Amino acid sequence: MKFVQSKATLHKAWRVIQDNAQTSTSLDVRAEIDKFAADPQKNINVLSGQLSAGSFKFPEAKGIPVAKRNADGSKSAKFRPLVLAPLRSRIVQRAVLEALETVPGLSCYFQNPNSFGGIKKQKDGLAAVPAAVQAVLMAIGNGATHVAFADIRAFFTKIPKPHVTDIISKVTEDPEFVVLFEDAIRLELSNMADLKEKAQAFPIESIGVAQGNSLSPLLGNILLHDFDRRMNEGDCVCVRYIDDFIILAPSAAAANARMRLAIGILHDFGMTLSEEKSSKEPLRVSDKFEWLGIEFNNGFIRPSAKAITRLEQNVQKRFNESAKVMRETKKGEAIPRKYSLIATISRTDSIIHGWGKHYRFCNDDALFDRVDDRMARLVGAFLGEYRAIKARRDAKDAASLLGVEEFARYQRRPLVWPRKGG
Repeated sequence: MKFVQSKATLHKAWRVIQDNAQTSTSLDVRAEIDKFAADPQKNINVLSGQLSAGSFKFPEAKGIPVAKRNADGSKSAKFRPLVLAPLRSRIVQRAVLEALETVPGLSCYFQNPNSFGGIKKQKDGLAAVPAAVQAVLMAIGNGATHVAFADIRAFFTKIPKPHVTDIISKVTEDPEFVVLFEDAIRLELSNMADLKEKAQAFPIESIGVAQGNSLSPLLGNILLHDFDRRMNEGDCVCVRYIDDFIILAPSAAAANARMRLAIGILHDFGMTLSEEKSSKEPLRVSDKFEWLGIEFNNGFIRPSAKAITRLEQNVQKRFNESAKVMRETKKGEAIPRKYSLIATISRTDSIIHGWGKHYRFCNDDALFDRVDDRMARLVGAFLGEYRAIKARRDAKDAASLLGVEEFARYQRRPLVWPRKGG
Protein backbone atom coordinates (compact mmCIF):
# COMPACT_ATOMS: atom_id res chain seq x y z
CA MET A 1 0.00 0.00 0.00
CA LYS A 2 2.89 2.34 0.76
CA PHE A 3 4.28 1.62 -2.70
CA VAL A 4 1.00 2.76 -4.29
CA GLN A 5 0.89 5.90 -2.13
CA SER A 6 4.43 6.82 -3.13
CA LYS A 7 4.71 9.98 -5.22
CA ALA A 8 7.41 8.27 -7.32
CA THR A 9 5.03 5.41 -8.18
CA LEU A 10 2.18 7.78 -8.99
CA HIS A 11 4.46 9.94 -11.12
CA LYS A 12 5.64 6.86 -13.05
CA ALA A 13 2.03 5.78 -13.58
CA TRP A 14 1.12 9.28 -14.79
CA ARG A 15 3.96 9.29 -17.32
CA VAL A 16 2.86 5.94 -18.79
CA ILE A 17 -0.71 7.19 -19.20
CA GLN A 18 0.49 10.51 -20.62
CA ASP A 19 2.65 8.71 -23.20
CA ASN A 20 -0.22 6.40 -24.20
CA ALA A 21 -2.54 9.38 -24.64
CA GLN A 22 -0.30 10.92 -27.31
CA THR A 23 -1.91 8.72 -29.95
CA SER A 24 -5.46 9.10 -28.63
CA THR A 25 -7.99 10.62 -31.03
CA SER A 26 -10.36 11.53 -28.16
CA LEU A 27 -10.41 15.27 -27.56
CA ASP A 28 -11.81 14.72 -24.05
CA VAL A 29 -8.91 12.43 -23.14
CA ARG A 30 -6.33 14.86 -24.47
CA ALA A 31 -7.97 17.81 -22.70
CA GLU A 32 -7.93 15.90 -19.39
CA ILE A 33 -4.26 15.04 -19.90
CA ASP A 34 -3.39 18.68 -20.70
CA LYS A 35 -5.20 19.90 -17.59
CA PHE A 36 -3.31 17.47 -15.33
CA ALA A 37 -0.02 18.28 -17.08
CA ALA A 38 -0.41 21.98 -16.25
CA ASP A 39 0.83 21.16 -12.72
CA PRO A 40 1.50 17.41 -12.48
CA GLN A 41 3.48 17.56 -9.23
CA LYS A 42 0.66 19.34 -7.40
CA ASN A 43 -1.92 16.89 -8.74
CA ILE A 44 0.24 13.89 -7.82
CA ASN A 45 0.76 15.31 -4.32
CA VAL A 46 -3.02 15.53 -3.90
CA LEU A 47 -3.47 11.91 -5.07
CA SER A 48 -0.71 10.71 -2.76
CA GLY A 49 -2.25 12.56 0.18
CA GLN A 50 -5.70 11.15 -0.48
CA LEU A 51 -4.38 7.59 -0.75
CA SER A 52 -2.35 7.98 2.46
CA ALA A 53 -5.36 9.36 4.32
CA GLY A 54 -7.67 6.67 2.96
CA SER A 55 -9.94 9.30 1.44
CA PHE A 56 -9.40 8.52 -2.25
CA LYS A 57 -12.54 7.35 -4.03
CA PHE A 58 -12.69 6.07 -7.59
CA PRO A 59 -15.09 8.35 -9.52
CA GLU A 60 -17.71 6.81 -11.77
CA ALA A 61 -16.48 5.80 -15.23
CA LYS A 62 -18.14 6.20 -18.60
CA GLY A 63 -19.36 3.23 -20.60
CA ILE A 64 -18.67 3.49 -24.33
CA PRO A 65 -20.37 0.94 -26.62
CA VAL A 66 -17.93 0.74 -29.55
CA ALA A 67 -19.71 -0.70 -32.58
CA LYS A 68 -18.06 -3.71 -34.18
CA ARG A 69 -17.67 -3.95 -37.95
CA ASN A 70 -19.15 -6.46 -40.35
CA ALA A 71 -17.01 -8.14 -43.00
CA ASP A 72 -17.97 -5.43 -45.52
CA GLY A 73 -16.89 -2.64 -43.17
CA SER A 74 -20.40 -1.58 -42.15
CA LYS A 75 -21.32 -1.15 -38.49
CA SER A 76 -22.60 -4.25 -36.74
CA ALA A 77 -25.37 -4.40 -34.16
CA LYS A 78 -22.79 -5.98 -31.86
CA PHE A 79 -20.49 -3.76 -29.83
CA ARG A 80 -17.48 -3.84 -27.54
CA PRO A 81 -18.20 -2.52 -24.02
CA LEU A 82 -15.24 -0.18 -23.55
CA VAL A 83 -14.88 1.72 -20.27
CA LEU A 84 -13.20 5.12 -19.91
CA ALA A 85 -12.41 6.05 -16.32
CA PRO A 86 -11.43 9.57 -15.20
CA LEU A 87 -7.70 10.29 -15.39
CA ARG A 88 -7.04 10.13 -11.63
CA SER A 89 -8.66 6.68 -11.53
CA ARG A 90 -6.44 5.49 -14.37
CA ILE A 91 -3.33 6.80 -12.61
CA VAL A 92 -4.17 4.98 -9.36
CA GLN A 93 -5.10 1.79 -11.24
CA ARG A 94 -1.75 1.93 -13.01
CA ALA A 95 0.02 2.51 -9.66
CA VAL A 96 -1.74 -0.57 -8.25
CA LEU A 97 -0.45 -2.56 -11.23
CA GLU A 98 3.08 -1.23 -10.63
CA ALA A 99 2.82 -2.37 -6.99
CA LEU A 100 1.66 -5.85 -7.97
CA GLU A 101 4.66 -6.23 -10.27
CA THR A 102 6.88 -6.11 -7.15
CA VAL A 103 5.15 -9.10 -5.49
CA PRO A 104 7.25 -12.27 -5.89
CA GLY A 105 4.19 -14.52 -5.72
CA LEU A 106 2.80 -12.88 -8.87
CA SER A 107 5.97 -12.98 -10.98
CA CYS A 108 4.79 -16.07 -12.88
CA TYR A 109 1.84 -14.05 -14.23
CA PHE A 110 4.05 -11.17 -15.38
CA GLN A 111 6.73 -13.40 -16.92
CA ASN A 112 4.71 -16.01 -18.77
CA PRO A 113 6.67 -17.19 -21.87
CA ASN A 114 3.44 -18.00 -23.73
CA SER A 115 1.33 -14.93 -22.86
CA PHE A 116 2.05 -11.45 -24.23
CA GLY A 117 -0.92 -9.17 -23.60
CA GLY A 118 -0.50 -6.98 -20.52
CA ILE A 119 3.01 -8.34 -19.93
CA LYS A 120 5.66 -5.79 -19.05
CA LYS A 121 8.46 -5.38 -21.58
CA GLN A 122 11.69 -6.99 -20.47
CA LYS A 123 14.94 -5.03 -20.79
CA ASP A 124 16.18 -4.98 -24.40
CA GLY A 125 13.31 -7.26 -25.42
CA LEU A 126 10.06 -7.16 -27.35
CA ALA A 127 6.64 -6.85 -25.76
CA ALA A 128 2.97 -6.99 -26.66
CA VAL A 129 2.05 -7.80 -30.28
CA PRO A 130 5.64 -7.79 -31.67
CA ALA A 131 6.69 -10.29 -29.00
CA ALA A 132 3.66 -12.50 -29.73
CA VAL A 133 4.44 -12.43 -33.46
CA GLN A 134 8.07 -13.29 -32.76
CA ALA A 135 6.91 -16.30 -30.69
CA VAL A 136 4.80 -17.49 -33.63
CA LEU A 137 7.76 -17.16 -35.99
CA MET A 138 9.99 -19.09 -33.57
CA ALA A 139 7.48 -21.95 -33.42
CA ILE A 140 7.37 -22.06 -37.22
CA GLY A 141 11.16 -22.02 -37.33
CA ASN A 142 11.19 -24.93 -34.87
CA GLY A 143 9.13 -27.09 -37.20
CA ALA A 144 5.45 -26.29 -36.72
CA THR A 145 3.57 -27.05 -39.93
CA HIS A 146 -0.04 -26.13 -39.06
CA VAL A 147 -1.82 -23.33 -37.23
CA ALA A 148 -5.25 -22.90 -35.68
CA PHE A 149 -6.39 -19.73 -33.93
CA ALA A 150 -9.34 -18.53 -31.89
CA ASP A 151 -10.82 -15.62 -29.97
CA ILE A 152 -12.52 -16.06 -26.58
CA ARG A 153 -15.98 -14.54 -26.82
CA ALA A 154 -16.66 -11.60 -24.47
CA PHE A 155 -13.61 -12.58 -22.42
CA PHE A 156 -13.39 -9.63 -20.03
CA THR A 157 -17.07 -9.83 -19.13
CA LYS A 158 -16.61 -13.46 -17.99
CA ILE A 159 -13.66 -13.07 -15.60
CA PRO A 160 -14.74 -13.88 -12.00
CA LYS A 161 -13.38 -11.02 -9.89
CA PRO A 162 -13.66 -12.87 -6.52
CA HIS A 163 -11.54 -15.75 -7.82
CA VAL A 164 -8.70 -13.43 -8.82
CA THR A 165 -9.04 -11.24 -5.72
CA ASP A 166 -8.52 -14.30 -3.50
CA ILE A 167 -5.22 -14.98 -5.24
CA ILE A 168 -4.13 -11.33 -4.88
CA SER A 169 -5.10 -11.35 -1.19
CA LYS A 170 -3.05 -14.49 -0.40
CA VAL A 171 0.15 -13.35 -2.09
CA THR A 172 0.12 -9.70 -0.93
CA GLU A 173 -0.99 -10.24 2.70
CA ASP A 174 -1.96 -6.56 2.82
CA PRO A 175 -5.68 -6.14 3.68
CA GLU A 176 -5.66 -2.37 3.12
CA PHE A 177 -4.16 -2.83 -0.33
CA VAL A 178 -6.68 -5.56 -1.22
CA VAL A 179 -9.54 -3.17 -0.42
CA LEU A 180 -8.01 -0.63 -2.82
CA PHE A 181 -7.51 -3.36 -5.43
CA GLU A 182 -11.18 -4.39 -5.17
CA ASP A 183 -12.22 -0.76 -5.57
CA ALA A 184 -9.89 -0.40 -8.56
CA ILE A 185 -11.57 -3.24 -10.47
CA ARG A 186 -15.14 -2.43 -9.38
CA LEU A 187 -17.13 -0.66 -12.08
CA GLU A 188 -19.70 2.08 -11.56
CA LEU A 189 -20.95 3.90 -14.64
CA SER A 190 -22.02 7.54 -14.77
CA ASN A 191 -24.10 7.06 -17.93
CA MET A 192 -26.16 3.98 -17.07
CA ALA A 193 -29.40 5.69 -18.10
CA ASP A 194 -27.97 6.77 -21.46
CA LEU A 195 -26.73 3.25 -22.23
CA LYS A 196 -30.23 1.80 -21.65
CA GLU A 197 -30.33 -1.90 -22.56
CA LYS A 198 -26.64 -1.82 -23.57
CA ALA A 199 -25.70 -1.29 -19.92
CA GLN A 200 -26.23 -5.00 -19.31
CA ALA A 201 -23.14 -5.77 -21.43
CA PHE A 202 -20.86 -3.85 -19.04
CA PRO A 203 -19.25 -5.77 -16.14
CA ILE A 204 -20.93 -4.03 -13.21
CA GLU A 205 -21.43 -7.23 -11.21
CA SER A 206 -18.96 -9.68 -9.59
CA ILE A 207 -18.34 -11.40 -12.93
CA GLY A 208 -16.35 -9.43 -15.48
CA VAL A 209 -13.79 -6.63 -15.51
CA ALA A 210 -13.69 -3.39 -17.44
CA GLN A 211 -12.02 -3.39 -20.83
CA GLY A 212 -9.90 -0.25 -20.62
CA ASN A 213 -8.75 -0.77 -17.02
CA SER A 214 -4.96 -1.31 -16.94
CA LEU A 215 -5.51 -4.09 -14.37
CA SER A 216 -7.83 -6.13 -16.60
CA PRO A 217 -5.11 -7.90 -18.62
CA LEU A 218 -3.45 -9.04 -15.37
CA LEU A 219 -6.72 -10.52 -14.13
CA GLY A 220 -7.11 -12.37 -17.41
CA ASN A 221 -3.53 -13.66 -17.24
CA ILE A 222 -4.03 -14.91 -13.68
CA LEU A 223 -7.23 -16.71 -14.64
CA LEU A 224 -5.73 -18.36 -17.74
CA HIS A 225 -2.32 -19.20 -16.30
CA ASP A 226 -3.14 -22.90 -16.04
CA PHE A 227 -4.68 -22.74 -19.52
CA ASP A 228 -1.32 -21.56 -20.87
CA ARG A 229 0.53 -24.37 -19.06
CA ARG A 230 -1.75 -27.15 -20.29
CA MET A 231 -1.95 -25.80 -23.84
CA ASN A 232 1.87 -25.86 -24.15
CA GLU A 233 2.47 -29.40 -22.95
CA GLY A 234 3.72 -31.91 -25.51
CA ASP A 235 4.39 -31.21 -29.18
CA CYS A 236 2.32 -28.02 -29.66
CA VAL A 237 2.94 -24.36 -28.92
CA CYS A 238 0.10 -22.05 -27.90
CA VAL A 239 0.73 -18.31 -27.96
CA ARG A 240 -1.87 -16.14 -26.23
CA TYR A 241 -2.54 -12.39 -26.37
CA ILE A 242 -5.27 -11.68 -23.78
CA ASP A 243 -8.31 -13.35 -25.37
CA ASP A 244 -6.72 -14.32 -28.71
CA PHE A 245 -4.63 -17.46 -28.99
CA ILE A 246 -2.94 -19.38 -31.77
CA ILE A 247 -1.88 -23.03 -31.80
CA LEU A 248 1.21 -24.08 -33.76
CA ALA A 249 1.35 -27.83 -34.26
CA PRO A 250 3.30 -30.54 -36.13
CA SER A 251 0.14 -31.73 -37.91
CA ALA A 252 -3.47 -30.80 -38.57
CA ALA A 253 -4.61 -33.61 -36.27
CA ALA A 254 -2.47 -32.28 -33.41
CA ALA A 255 -3.83 -28.74 -33.93
CA ASN A 256 -7.42 -30.04 -33.83
CA ALA A 257 -6.75 -32.04 -30.66
CA ARG A 258 -5.22 -29.02 -28.92
CA MET A 259 -8.17 -26.83 -29.94
CA ARG A 260 -10.56 -29.36 -28.38
CA LEU A 261 -8.51 -29.14 -25.19
CA ALA A 262 -8.83 -25.34 -25.22
CA ILE A 263 -12.60 -25.53 -25.63
CA GLY A 264 -12.84 -27.90 -22.67
CA ILE A 265 -10.70 -25.75 -20.36
CA LEU A 266 -12.58 -22.57 -21.23
CA HIS A 267 -15.93 -24.32 -20.74
CA ASP A 268 -15.08 -24.68 -17.04
CA PHE A 269 -14.97 -20.86 -16.81
CA GLY A 270 -18.25 -20.49 -18.70
CA MET A 271 -16.36 -19.23 -21.75
CA THR A 272 -16.77 -20.09 -25.43
CA LEU A 273 -14.96 -19.29 -28.67
CA SER A 274 -16.06 -16.62 -31.11
CA GLU A 275 -16.91 -18.53 -34.28
CA GLU A 276 -16.50 -15.54 -36.59
CA LYS A 277 -12.96 -14.84 -35.28
CA SER A 278 -11.73 -18.42 -35.03
CA SER A 279 -10.30 -20.68 -37.72
CA LYS A 280 -12.67 -23.30 -39.10
CA GLU A 281 -9.87 -25.84 -39.56
CA PRO A 282 -6.06 -25.89 -39.25
CA LEU A 283 -4.04 -24.15 -41.98
CA ARG A 284 -0.55 -24.84 -43.23
CA VAL A 285 1.99 -22.28 -42.07
CA SER A 286 2.95 -21.78 -45.73
CA ASP A 287 -0.60 -20.56 -46.46
CA LYS A 288 -1.71 -17.01 -45.77
CA PHE A 289 -3.28 -16.60 -42.34
CA GLU A 290 -4.08 -13.66 -40.04
CA TRP A 291 -3.75 -13.22 -36.29
CA LEU A 292 -3.88 -10.05 -34.16
CA GLY A 293 -4.44 -7.99 -37.29
CA ILE A 294 -1.20 -9.32 -38.80
CA GLU A 295 -1.01 -11.17 -42.10
CA PHE A 296 1.53 -14.00 -42.16
CA ASN A 297 2.18 -14.82 -45.79
CA ASN A 298 5.04 -17.27 -46.28
CA GLY A 299 7.83 -14.79 -45.59
CA PHE A 300 5.88 -11.54 -45.41
CA ILE A 301 4.70 -10.07 -42.10
CA ARG A 302 2.34 -7.22 -42.84
CA PRO A 303 -0.71 -5.35 -41.50
CA SER A 304 -3.90 -7.11 -42.56
CA ALA A 305 -6.07 -5.66 -45.33
CA LYS A 306 -8.74 -4.94 -42.68
CA ALA A 307 -6.23 -2.98 -40.60
CA ILE A 308 -5.30 -0.84 -43.61
CA THR A 309 -8.94 -0.24 -44.49
CA ARG A 310 -9.72 0.81 -40.90
CA LEU A 311 -6.83 3.29 -40.99
CA GLU A 312 -8.10 4.84 -44.21
CA GLN A 313 -11.67 5.00 -42.90
CA ASN A 314 -10.54 6.60 -39.65
CA VAL A 315 -8.48 9.28 -41.39
CA GLN A 316 -11.21 9.97 -43.95
CA LYS A 317 -13.76 10.28 -41.13
CA ARG A 318 -11.73 13.03 -39.42
CA PHE A 319 -11.37 14.95 -42.68
CA ASN A 320 -15.07 14.60 -43.52
CA GLU A 321 -16.11 15.85 -40.07
CA SER A 322 -13.83 18.88 -40.34
CA ALA A 323 -14.92 19.81 -43.87
CA LYS A 324 -18.60 19.44 -42.94
CA VAL A 325 -18.27 21.84 -39.98
CA MET A 326 -16.24 24.29 -42.07
CA ARG A 327 -18.96 24.33 -44.74
CA GLU A 328 -21.92 24.59 -42.34
CA THR A 329 -20.60 27.21 -39.89
CA LYS A 330 -22.16 30.55 -40.76
CA LYS A 331 -19.99 33.30 -42.18
CA GLY A 332 -18.58 35.52 -39.47
CA GLU A 333 -18.85 32.80 -36.82
CA ALA A 334 -15.78 31.06 -35.44
CA ILE A 335 -15.12 27.49 -36.53
CA PRO A 336 -15.00 25.20 -33.46
CA ARG A 337 -11.27 24.91 -32.88
CA LYS A 338 -11.23 21.10 -32.85
CA TYR A 339 -12.47 21.09 -36.48
CA SER A 340 -9.96 23.66 -37.76
CA LEU A 341 -7.30 22.70 -40.28
CA ILE A 342 -4.42 22.62 -37.78
CA ALA A 343 -6.33 20.62 -35.15
CA THR A 344 -7.62 18.13 -37.73
CA ILE A 345 -4.18 17.57 -39.23
CA SER A 346 -2.76 17.14 -35.72
CA ARG A 347 -5.38 14.53 -34.80
CA THR A 348 -4.81 12.72 -38.08
CA ASP A 349 -1.07 12.72 -37.50
CA SER A 350 -1.67 11.05 -34.12
CA ILE A 351 -3.75 8.34 -35.81
CA ILE A 352 -1.07 7.68 -38.45
CA HIS A 353 1.74 7.78 -35.90
CA GLY A 354 -0.04 5.32 -33.61
CA TRP A 355 -0.78 2.97 -36.51
CA GLY A 356 2.80 3.03 -37.74
CA LYS A 357 4.14 2.45 -34.24
CA HIS A 358 1.86 -0.55 -33.80
CA TYR A 359 3.05 -2.19 -37.05
CA ARG A 360 6.71 -1.15 -36.90
CA PHE A 361 7.91 -4.78 -36.82
CA CYS A 362 6.31 -5.69 -40.18
CA ASN A 363 8.66 -6.36 -43.12
CA ASP A 364 6.76 -5.46 -46.31
CA ASP A 365 8.35 -2.14 -47.33
CA ALA A 366 6.38 -1.95 -50.57
CA LEU A 367 3.10 -2.14 -48.66
CA PHE A 368 4.07 0.77 -46.39
CA ASP A 369 4.99 2.80 -49.48
CA ARG A 370 1.47 2.17 -50.83
CA VAL A 371 -0.10 3.17 -47.52
CA ASP A 372 1.98 6.36 -47.49
CA ASP A 373 0.74 7.17 -51.01
CA ARG A 374 -2.86 6.62 -49.91
CA MET A 375 -2.43 8.86 -46.86
CA ALA A 376 -0.85 11.55 -49.03
CA ARG A 377 -3.84 11.45 -51.40
CA LEU A 378 -6.30 11.74 -48.51
CA VAL A 379 -4.39 14.69 -47.04
CA GLY A 380 -4.13 16.34 -50.46
CA ALA A 381 -7.86 15.97 -51.08
CA PHE A 382 -8.64 17.46 -47.66
CA LEU A 383 -6.33 20.44 -48.23
CA GLY A 384 -7.97 21.00 -51.61
CA GLU A 385 -11.40 21.03 -50.00
CA TYR A 386 -10.14 23.41 -47.31
CA ARG A 387 -8.87 25.84 -49.95
CA ALA A 388 -12.19 25.69 -51.80
CA ILE A 389 -14.15 26.40 -48.59
CA LYS A 390 -11.79 29.23 -47.65
CA ALA A 391 -12.24 30.82 -51.07
CA ARG A 392 -16.02 30.97 -50.56
CA ARG A 393 -15.83 32.46 -47.07
CA ASP A 394 -15.20 35.95 -45.81
CA ALA A 395 -11.52 36.81 -45.47
CA LYS A 396 -12.10 37.45 -41.75
CA ASP A 397 -12.85 33.74 -41.30
CA ALA A 398 -9.40 32.64 -42.53
CA ALA A 399 -7.74 32.49 -39.11
CA SER A 400 -10.64 30.53 -37.63
CA LEU A 401 -10.61 28.00 -40.49
CA LEU A 402 -6.89 27.55 -40.07
CA GLY A 403 -7.10 27.22 -36.29
CA VAL A 404 -5.06 30.29 -35.32
CA GLU A 405 -6.16 32.28 -32.27
CA GLU A 406 -7.87 35.62 -32.93
CA PHE A 407 -7.55 38.36 -30.33
CA ALA A 408 -10.82 39.92 -31.44
CA ARG A 409 -12.67 36.80 -30.28
CA TYR A 410 -10.95 36.64 -26.87
CA GLN A 411 -13.18 37.03 -23.84
CA ARG A 412 -11.22 39.97 -22.47
CA ARG A 413 -11.73 41.88 -19.23
CA PRO A 414 -10.34 45.34 -20.05
CA LEU A 415 -9.45 47.72 -17.27
CA VAL A 416 -11.07 51.15 -17.24
CA TRP A 417 -9.10 54.35 -17.54
CA PRO A 418 -10.15 56.63 -14.65
CA ARG A 419 -12.10 59.76 -15.35
CA LYS A 420 -10.47 63.05 -14.64
CA GLY A 421 -11.19 64.04 -11.09
CA GLY A 422 -12.18 60.62 -9.78
